[in-house]
Amino acid sequence: MGSKILVQRAQIILSVAACLLVLFGAALEMDAILASLGISSVFSPLSLSDANKVNLAFYLTLSVGSSAMILWSAFENQRRQARRGGIIAFLAVILCFGGLMLPLYFGYPYSTMAFLLMVAGILVTGFLGYTEFKASRIEGKEVKFLTPLDTAIIAVFSAITAVLTGTTGIMLPSPTGGYTHIGDTAIYVAALLFGSKIGGLVGVIGPVAADIFVGYPRWFVTVFAHGAQGFISGLGKGRSLVIQVALLLLAGFVMSSVYFIVNVYIKGFPLAVISYARDFFGQSLVSMVISIVLAKGVERALPSLRR
Repeated sequence: MGSKILVQRAQIILSVAACLLVLFGAALEMDAILASLGISSVFSPLSLSDANKVNLAFYLTLSVGSSAMILWSAFENQRRQARRGGIIAFLAVILCFGGLMLPLYFGYPYSTMAFLLMVAGILVTGFLGYTEFKASRIEGKEVKFLTPLDTAIIAVFSAITAVLTGTTGIMLPSPTGGYTHIGDTAIYVAALLFGSKIGGLVGVIGPVAADIFVGYPRWFVTVFAHGAQGFISGLGKGRSLVIQVALLLLAGFVMSSVYFIVNVYIKGFPLAVISYARDFFGQSLVSMVISIVLAKGVERALPSLRR
């Protein structure tokens, strides 16, 4: 038992190390790219072409997303879902490799140190995926990921999220780009009632559908920003009100932070801060208050959901 705990702790440490390697590598590469575009600092408003905004946002999204998936893989492994953790780790490797190749594809210069850090992150993540697959052979049968009922719930709440996001987003455009909406309400309600799995998938599907409808050019950032938001808030299912509020605040902070990281490099720090405040206070916090009222009302009407 003691050796198993040591192995789990080692996997967590390696996962965090791989995550940091990828993030630091991405940050160094972004500095090299911006320097090649004649930008010496992100602490002033940036003026980039639409093509560069999309390219840089895509690169950052892959880097941040792959880092999040590395940590997700470790989380699944700690829940004794080793095979699922291994699959997620290998998907993270694919995303990391895609991020490694993107600067070359877009014609941007390479930072040697960034390249080495990201390669190291890929190797560590691949090793973790391999060990998790090996562990899955002896840990027995895993829980089925989605049931038909899960699929139906995800479809309904994703549709509600898309409608709320798209309709209110059209009415509330932001002067710094993007739009403000209350679509996060449906993500939070789905997560609080049904957990992280459903909350995370609703957070991916609903907002992306809305972004495509509205015509938001950097919709791919949404996949990881709102996916993480739904997953984290789902950890509050069945918990006390205080814990639920804390987790929803954390979920909103993570979602806003993902957009902030991207916005710093494509808008500059001043406008990114304004967008950050809008995303957290004007969007997530308002949606959080509405969602807690709705979720508690549904739980009282349908007490079986608490089980």
